Amino acid sequence: MEINYKEIKKVLVIKFFGIGDVILSIPVLKNLREFFPDAEINFLTTLNCRDVLYGNPYINRVLTFNKVTDKSFCLLKTIRKQNYDLVIDLFCNPRTALITFTSKAKYKVGYDFPKRKYAYNIKVPVSDKLESSHNLEINLLALSTIGVTIKYKEFLIPLEEAHFSFADNFFSKNSIPNPVIGIIISGGWEAKKYKVKDYIELIHLIRKNYNIKFVLIWGTERELKECIEIYEHHKDYCYIIPETSLKYTAAIIKKCSFIIANDSGLLHLAAAVGVPVLGIYGPTSPVQQGPYGGIHEVVVYDKLSCLNCAYLSCPIGNICMTELPKENIIQKLQLLINKNKIILPTH
Repeated sequence: MEINYKEIKKVLVIKFFGIGDVILSIPVLKNLREFFPDAEINFLTTLNCRDVLYGNPYINRVLTFNKVTDKSFCLLKTIRKQNYDLVIDLFCNPRTALITFTSKAKYKVGYDFPKRKYAYNIKVPVSDKLESSHNLEINLLALSTIGVTIKYKEFLIPLEEAHFSFADNFFSKNSIPNPVIGIIISGGWEAKKYKVKDYIELIHLIRKNYNIKFVLIWGTERELKECIEIYEHHKDYCYIIPETSLKYTAAIIKKCSFIIANDSGLLHLAAAVGVPVLGIYGPTSPVQQGPYGGIHEVVVYDKLSCLNCAYLSCPIGNICMTELPKENIIQKLQLLINKNKIILPTH
């Protein structure tokens, strides 16, 4: 379907659920704004993801949906009333496909997934690209399919002075020296997570080579308990961040020399604010969902044939995490340090 760009006065971009998924869609916005400089551009996401978009200068409004309290019918009705000219569905699950289909937009863009493509009159051909392409590139493919020029791939997470002051105060109050390593133990499901006992041992191995301290970063109450368990083994050189919101966490991350992390939204937040990341991967693919950019490294247990299975519950004991050799992580850690010219104190 050929687009008359002069008709595009109001645009809706849709991306639901994971914070990492939404972060990886942020580069779409600057390209979209440059191509449609005078259009109203809004972004619809789930409530838990809104913070990463607030303050973004390339969009007019952040619209949110809370699947616990909001009714889908009301959302459909609200979006339909907005009279969008162009809707770009970057998520394409049953709900977002229906939102797009009923939106009254003349141009409805979405991926050619089976049972979803009915909703779109402009289909993004991705079926043969998903396994070999990063999610960020898949997001941008939606724009190039409709003729939007791709000039930018950088992220923008707007942080303010209050966020940086909070981070400075946390470091100052706890007398945390620089350099420091951040450890993000978050993960959307258990099989994606490197285990607490392994982080305890990994910190011990790193400390054999470097006289370094660690900031433990969490997002949920369960993860806080896991951080406390790690802290109990390394009280002299570990610090747990306080409960706070996403952008304050981002400011703390920016003060770290680099991050070690499971595949998680906070991993992508670290990459988005420009901090080198060593990502630990197993059931998810670093090709598709790794930290984006050349400053990062990933580690996998590459002797396994079942990697990237995407299983929420592993039938064979989650061995991609539990049997991942620590020396593999240490080797990739050293690569990360060398490529970014990071200087860490030794004993």
